[in-house]
Amino acid sequence: MSNVFAGTNEYGFGGYELTDQILYNLKWWLDWSLLWESAFDLYRRSDESFLSTDESTLLPVFDERFNEGRVWNGVGGSWAWESGVEVAGDDPFRASGVYVDNVFYPLDTTGGLAHNIDYQHGRILFDNAVNPDSLVQAEYTSRRVHVAFADDPDFRVLIQRSISDQLTDSLPSGTPPKEHQIHLPAIFIEEKGGSGRGWQLGGGQIKTRELVFHIFAEHPGDRNLLMDWLDKQTRTTFTMADLNLLTFPLDEYGSVVDRVTNWPDMATDYPFKKLMVLDGRKRRLDSINPTFFRGRVEWEVEIFVGGI
Repeated sequence: MSNVFAGTNEYGFGGYELTDQILYNLKWWLDWSLLWESAFDLYRRSDESFLSTDESTLLPVFDERFNEGRVWNGVGGSWAWESGVEVAGDDPFRASGVYVDNVFYPLDTTGGLAHNIDYQHGRILFDNAVNPDSLVQAEYTSRRVHVAFADDPDFRVLIQRSISDQLTDSLPSGTPPKEHQIHLPAIFIEEKGGSGRGWQLGGGQIKTRELVFHIFAEHPGDRNLLMDWLDKQTRTTFTMADLNLLTFPLDEYGSVVDRVTNWPDMATDYPFKKLMVLDGRKRRLDSINPTFFRGRVEWEVEIFVGGI
């Protein structure tokens, strides 16, 4: 008996199809590309901010899922996990451990100060509680731009606040856990739909998809810059990584999985389909809030899908 659905892969209901393949690869592509454009900040021990405070110092936060003293936040929404980025000046780097009272404990530390580095949320998760009076520090690269999906709760919150004009405390204090903070500027990716057409008599289809990048920022310059960068990508082509074959770069703790380096290596080792940006359009959106700036970039992309 032939399959009921045409064009499905062998991974079945638990696998990934074209929509998620596009969304995840665009997120990883954006995160990677933004690092190459120096959209990051480096935090090292003894680097002082304009407030004369050590910027590597982490703050203990309350998270109902963990005992008090286990969760310590850094600056920004997430830390860079990729390797291999080279820019003018100091290159971004991975955090490799944590300092407690000026003693360094690497990521493979065991015992009382064993920990995970949660790159996804920019924090350290200790296996055991650490005294809140301790000096806890880490050296890391913080992303300046948060990239996520339009299905995420943060996107709905920002849309609601932009309508109700009640955006407050947009620069998080570090008190709530990272999942409850909204970091700007941010780009949220949405797949709006699309169409398909036959490739040739022997089979195959060309899938056209409409994508939207929703941009939120606290400063008009950040919004304008991100809009222009995305708008310039017409005719850009890249090979996506196959989600059904690769190991996702971060585990359930937000830590980097062994042997994962960066998104281009994932696409090289586990190639999927090529994505081409056919056209791009940008639009500035009005916001009731005078300190909250929105933009929108729309792409039409094309992917060749064989076996249909």
